[in-house]
Amino acid sequence: MIRSLLYTIYGVVVISVLGMAQYRGWTTTRGDSASVDPQSVRANPGAYRSPYYIPGRTLRGK
Repeated sequence: MIRSLLYTIYGVVVISVLGMAQYRGWTTTRGDSASVDPQSVRANPGAYRSPYYIPGRTLRGK
């Protein structure tokens, strides 16, 4: 009985800390953030996929 209560309290604490970290934007790594957005789709062709794009298949049209 006491074990299940301790596990429940532990779980609530862990979930609360993780939720607070997500809300505040805490991170364990220091990644470089790119603040420069491409001016157009042509400047960043890897991000655009036409509606007819299916990986592994070639369809006609755009």
